[in-house]
Amino acid sequence: MPAPLGRALVLTGSVGSGHTRAAQAIVEAMLRANHAEDAEVVDVLCHAWPVFRTLYRDAYISMIERAPGLVGWLYRSSDTTEGGSTRRSIQRAALARMRGIIASERPDTVVCTHFLAAELLNGMVARGEWRGLFAVVVTDLDAHGLWAACPRADRWFVALPETAEILVGKGVPRERIVVSGIPIMGAFSAPQSPRAEIRARIGLPAEHPMILVSGGGVGVSRLEQTLEALLGLDMDCGIAMVCGKNDALRARAQSVVDRFGAGARARCAVIGFTDRMHELMHAADLSVGKPGGLTSSEALAMGLPMAVLNPVPGQEERNSDHLLEWGVAIRLNSPESIRWRVATLLSDGPRLAAMREAARNRARPFAADTIVDSLRRMRLGEGEAPAPLPFNLEKTRAPRAGRATTPRVTR
Repeated sequence: MPAPLGRALVLTGSVGSGHTRAAQAIVEAMLRANHAEDAEVVDVLCHAWPVFRTLYRDAYISMIERAPGLVGWLYRSSDTTEGGSTRRSIQRAALARMRGIIASERPDTVVCTHFLAAELLNGMVARGEWRGLFAVVVTDLDAHGLWAACPRADRWFVALPETAEILVGKGVPRERIVVSGIPIMGAFSAPQSPRAEIRARIGLPAEHPMILVSGGGVGVSRLEQTLEALLGLDMDCGIAMVCGKNDALRARAQSVVDRFGAGARARCAVIGFTDRMHELMHAADLSVGKPGGLTSSEALAMGLPMAVLNPVPGQEERNSDHLLEWGVAIRLNSPESIRWRVATLLSDGPRLAAMREAARNRARPFAADTIVDSLRRMRLGEGEAPAPLPFNLEKTRAPRAGRATTPRVTR
């Protein structure tokens, strides 16, 4: 029997890593279930004019660091489905190469995990340049107006019932929305190695609390003061500082660690790029960093309490509001109190346990499977599947064969 989704493209935009991680999770789920003949993640910005790519991605990331207030203003002022014709015209021209790829390859299914890709595809459908199964996956707990600016989409997949209500209020037909959760890789729901073994592998003590710090989540300007605060904790603990592919950030973090030397009660492992975040989250007692939609969903799936630091005004602040309301996170508002707040939380075993349980109760670790199955049902003309099982039932499912399938990523 032919794969119901045929040839699939999952389009993303590399503004941060969350949109791409969501795309990879969807491709992984498609291939694991054999619902697609072929599935591929494509970053639309890789096929954009260089100047457009620089302004859209690099300038935005720079603004987050240098002018977060401006980012918040842009988020609020653009949170509408009205107007935007000039923006769409520029995007259409800047992404002409991407439009050509889609028109020539003629995929049967296209899923978009970034609103730039969704607007591009919406215009192609409107002009008759492509037609197939068209889905949009919202990668934050809240929904900005740009996620609704693609009325030709067949399905929207969102994190929460409240997210669905936001989209309905912005004009998206309710019957086209599925509350799936945010898609994350299968590794976050697979059996994990013992925590002590993971900690030993990175040189951290097994018997003391462990803090997982995302270098990108801290932000370059706050790296030193955050790491200094944690290294100055008056308690035995381990810190895993993940810096990704940012070599300069890693060097700065290591410099701070070296400056503290052996006198610190906290031991810190500075880590570069890793594809084992699921293991680090499993081994940790607390995560410190930004509340991106993907990072938050991964932490929830691992039952990991969060300390929200320096959220981006707009979407991350709104994500933070949900996490605080659910009792799965604290917010670190003042650099001067980071040490005290983290120490107080790590010393409170019952509170940490309650936060872990609250996180597990909010998790949707099989969101990618829900999305793919919904698309399969739509392609075959079946009705929607029942609502996802509660977390504690889903988590006890036997692991599926091939859960760790690795998709092809970008071209």
